[in-house]
Formats: sequence, structure tokens, C-alpha cells
Amino acid sequence: MRYAFLVALREFAEHTKTKGFWIGILLFPVLLAAGFQVPRLLEKYAKPTRNFVVIDPSGSLAGVIDAAIETDYQKKNGVALLQWTEQHKGEAESPAYEPIKRLYRRVELPADLAGTSLEETKANLRPFLKGERDWEVDGQPEELFALIVLPDHENKLKKGVEFWCTNLADTGLSDIVESAFTEHLKSREYESKGIDRKELERIVRIQVELERLDPKKAPGEEEVSQAEKIRQWAPIGFVYMLFVAIMTVAQMLLGSTIEEKSNRIVEVLLSSVTPWELMLGKLLGVAFVGVAMLLAWLVSIMAVLSYFSGAGQETAGILMGLLVAPGLIVPFAAYFVLGYLMYSSILLGIGSTCTTLKDAQNFMGPVMTLLMVPLFTMFFIVQDPNGTLATVLSWIPIFTPFVMMNRMAGDPPTAQIAGTFVVLTISVAFSIWFSGRIFQNGILRTGQPPKFLELLKLVRKA
Repeated sequence: MRYAFLVALREFAEHTKTKGFWIGILLFPVLLAAGFQVPRLLEKYAKPTRNFVVIDPSGSLAGVIDAAIETDYQKKNGVALLQWTEQHKGEAESPAYEPIKRLYRRVELPADLAGTSLEETKANLRPFLKGERDWEVDGQPEELFALIVLPDHENKLKKGVEFWCTNLADTGLSDIVESAFTEHLKSREYESKGIDRKELERIVRIQVELERLDPKKAPGEEEVSQAEKIRQWAPIGFVYMLFVAIMTVAQMLLGSTIEEKSNRIVEVLLSSVTPWELMLGKLLGVAFVGVAMLLAWLVSIMAVLSYFSGAGQETAGILMGLLVAPGLIVPFAAYFVLGYLMYSSILLGIGSTCTTLKDAQNFMGPVMTLLMVPLFTMFFIVQDPNGTLATVLSWIPIFTPFVMMNRMAGDPPTAQIAGTFVVLTISVAFSIWFSGRIFQNGILRTGQPPKFLELLKLVRKA
């Protein structure tokens, strides 16, 4: 056992001293923080102001678009101001607030582009809409994003508005225009029927809010909190982390085994330790790497949530509480260890019989296919954590770590938790023994990788 720990320390040192490992550890919080900041920065700096032209034969409908765009801007600017106030709350001296950039700007149609007919005007504007010519705005060349052609009377609004644009992905402006004229027509109908718009809006805003109660809780404490609602979906994040962590460290173990085998380093190691000690040492060493990686991820997530909480500080606090909640973090740690030992031992056994990584990838295909099952079903399992599908998958050892982690927020029966844990533990022990037999007899093997029946022969081989 002493030699196994020495091999484990060697494996841990070999993987953690590389630049790639530390770059990955340090990049994770940077990427996580970027996920919070980049969308805001792109919205503020990268997304250009969308210039559009309105052709309004009636002379009275373009103002509806202008009012809707201004309302949309004021709402977004109000949200940005609220976030800025929350971010700088308590500061003695804070920078002046800068209003957000306007995303949409209506530009006037120059007289030289206005044709004698509507069709001629559209034809004149086509080169600008296709990006073949630049539109001049305040003396600067810019892109013309869209052309909006309105009917000559509001009675034709339902199917008479044309929206010309080559960018089919950015639907922000078209959505505003559709909503604006929809509300405009509704208001006109209210007036014609003598309905008070304000009174109608008051009625529309009436909502029934259910008082959600949990019968499992003690009398007088049945009310369901916001934290409990979020907790129901939190296991999905843990399942993703579990999947990424297990696959990362298991493939790391597979790659190092094949590299050492192809470089004949394994022959030197086997001159000092037994195959079982070498295999166990590799499993433990890379497991320590996985634990270090997970701890770094959890610390990074907590730090980023704390720093970028802003106006959503309450939600961020709930998420941070879930990260350290014993009801989730303890099962997560247990299922990570057992899941890692199962999958890494399988991949280690496969790697011991392969000479190149290409050969090993052929074996990994079926393993990765099986791992897709709990990922495809995770959202359904959260909604029905104690249903038939979740229960059946929980008793299949290769799915148990992911499915049971996904069910934790649904409080599965204690008998199922204990039973599946025992079955998983026995399965892990069997997979280590099975892979150990393959490793013992295949680590010095060269040439083509064995077929499945040959693997069974390696297990039976003395």
C-alpha cells in the first residue's frame, strides 16, 4: 500500500505541476466572471445602434413606433440605473451614472432617395439594406439596419406593415414594432367600445398568487420559500459539474496511462511496484487532482456570485447557501468519488490494453453514449424525482451517481438512498477488480487492442 501512495503522489505532482492545469484553474473564475460581465459589455459597446427608416404614407403612424422605442429605452435605462445604484451603495464617492446607449434610431429618408412611387423608393433603399452602400448619419457612414413601410391607414395595420431587414437573428426592433401596433389597435378598439383603458389595465393586472405549502414540513412552517424553489433546480448544476469533473479526470488518467505505456515508462515503474499498486496509485493520484479541481471551482463560483450579485444579491445569496448546504454538497462529494472510481477504473482498464489514444477512443464511444442518458433525462427527473424513470435509473450503477444527485432536492426515500449507495459501492468494487485484472494482464501488451472476448480472457488469465 505504501508504494501505491507513492505512485499516487507522483501522479498528483505530474498533473498539477503542468501549466495547463493551473491555466485551467485560473481561467475558470475568469470565464465565470466573463459570463456575468461580457453580455453587459457587448450590449453597451459592441452592439451598434440600429438605424432604420420609416415610410409612413398616413403621416400619423410613425409616432407610435417612436413612442414604443422611447418607452423601451426608458425601461432598460431604469434597470441599468437600479443595478448601478445597488453596485455603488454605501460608497462615499461614486462615479457619475452614464445612461445606456440607445440601440435604435430612426433616420429620415433623404429627398433624393424618395421615388415617385413606393416601389421606386424601396428599390432605392435596397443597396443600403443589403450593405452595398453606407447610410450617412451626422456626417458619418453607418449601416441601415431596417426599413419599415406602414400602410396609408391604421385599418390596414394587421397585415399591412412591412419590415425589411437582412438580419434575421436580431428581432429586437421588429418585436417592438409588432407590440407597439398591437397595443395601438387594442387602444383604438377600447375607445370605440367606450371602455376605459386604465380600468381595463387594472383588471388585467389582477392575479391570483398561490400560497405554496409543503405538507412534509412541520405544522406552522409549511410555507415554501424562494430558496426552496431554487433548491429544486440546483441539482442540475451539480450534475453538470459531476459530469464534467468525472470525464475530465478520467480522461486525464486514460491519457497518462497510454502515454506512459507508449513511452515504456510503465516498464520502469513495474520493476518497483506490482500492477495492482500501480493501478491503485494512479486512481488515487488523479482522484486528488479531481478533488483539488472541484474545490477550486466551488470557491470560484462562490467568489463570483458574491462579487457580481448586484441587484440580484438575494438570489446569489441563496445559490451560495446551496453550494455549502450539507444536503447537497455531501452527496455531491460522495457520488463524485464513487462515480470517478467506477468510470476511471473502466477507462484505466481500457487504456492498459491500448497503445495509442486513437485505439482507446474507439472503446470510449460506448462509455460516452451511456453517459448521455442521465444528461438527457435530468430536467424530467427534477420535475418527477420519485417517478418510475428516476427510480429505475437510480438502480443502474453506471447512472446512479448522476441520477441520485439529481434527485436529492426531491427527498427520495431513505431506503432508496441507502440501497442505491450500497449497490453503487459494490459495483465500484467489482469494476476496480475487473479492470485490475485487465490492467494486470494488459499493461505490457503491445500491438492491436483486444476485442471484447479477448478482454474477458485477460480477466480469467492467471
